[in-house]
Amino acid sequence: GIHAGKSSFSTTASLNHHLSDNAVSVKAAIDAMTSGGFTNLKDGIDLAAAEMANPGDSHDRADLTSPDKMIVITDGHPNRPFPSSTADDLAAASADAARSAGAELFVVGVGGDVDATYLQNEIADDASHYFSVSNYSALQNTLQNLDLCQ
Repeated sequence: GIHAGKSSFSTTASLNHHLSDNAVSVKAAIDAMTSGGFTNLKDGIDLAAAEMANPGDSHDRADLTSPDKMIVITDGHPNRPFPSSTADDLAAASADAARSAGAELFVVGVGGDVDATYLQNEIADDASHYFSVSNYSALQNTLQNLDLCQ
């Protein structure tokens, strides 16, 4: 049993796949991922954390001892919700809340326009939980090398 799911965020967040042990359908949801629009990192983190926080809904494992791990993939700076001047603080508060609820947060910054310092210090658990890739073509290799089973 490993359960994985997928949420996405742009202007708002969307739950694209509930937590599931169906690797084929989760991979299809991941493969359908696109980039564009705004960056509402707060809503994306909140939605993923809510999905992991409900073990009795038949999506997550019901054993309450399985670790919750979140991988955040972003190619920009948080600029939603409004006002955009506080979007980074709101996303950091959501990451802290997810950690307080027991989630471990990994972050992959994609491209040259990410604020790596912010993502390492405010969103990822620490610098060892942050990864940088030059573009989406390099993403698969980085994700495959994450050791999430520890």
